[in-house]
Amino acid sequence: MDATTSLIFVAIFAWVLQIAFGFLQVRAFNKMLQKMAKQGQVKIGRTQSRWKPRTLLVMVEDTDGVIIEAKALKGMTVFARPRTVKCLLGQRYPFAEQVINQLDKGTREALTVAFSH
Repeated sequence: MDATTSLIFVAIFAWVLQIAFGFLQVRAFNKMLQKMAKQGQVKIGRTQSRWKPRTLLVMVEDTDGVIIEAKALKGMTVFARPRTVKCLLGQRYPFAEQVINQLDKGTREALTVAFSH
């Protein structure tokens, strides 16, 4: 086997591995979303940037409009996993300025998108 053939096999293996990890990430996100949907009304927002790491924010509101669960998925790789956004828990929309200041830029943008409609 020459170097070109070896390089092609490595590229194909990396591509298949990326597809497998992407599948696992989507499956984990869907399980999280199904669990959260049972708790109340779900709001989802994501950043619009094509070139920066995207942030996906999923929140659950109870019947009084209080955020009872908030998770953010951010990153550029298939290894990104949802993490709890603790400063949003127990808050209502519109959020206080000090709560919004605790969030990074991507999460703030996703929060704006989640409550825009």
